[in-house]
Amino acid sequence: MKTKEDNVYFLLTKIPNGKVTTYGSIAEKLGISAREVGRILSRNKHPEKFPCYKVVRSDGSLGGYTIRNRNDSSTLKVKRKKLIKDRVKFNEDKVDKSCIFYI
Repeated sequence: MKTKEDNVYFLLTKIPNGKVTTYGSIAEKLGISAREVGRILSRNKHPEKFPCYKVVRSDGSLGGYTIRNRNDSSTLKVKRKKLIKDRVKFNEDKVDKSCIFYI
């Protein structure tokens, strides 16, 4: 039987290149809270396999990004660089709405 974590990580693999999804979109799909999605993502032990950096807040702001139990401005810079590398577009500090993929 799949756990909530398994289901969240599976959905991460469905986000196309150049797109992100939101904590709320994942939460709605799975019937859990957006905060719970965030907590699950902060414990992701395989970010190369499950791209948790592709999840942002519903307003397009980056939200958080945990690297080795750290979540601060330096880890958010890493998240932004990864998104840019994936061809995600930005309008100032927020992801362009055209790049948001609703699961």
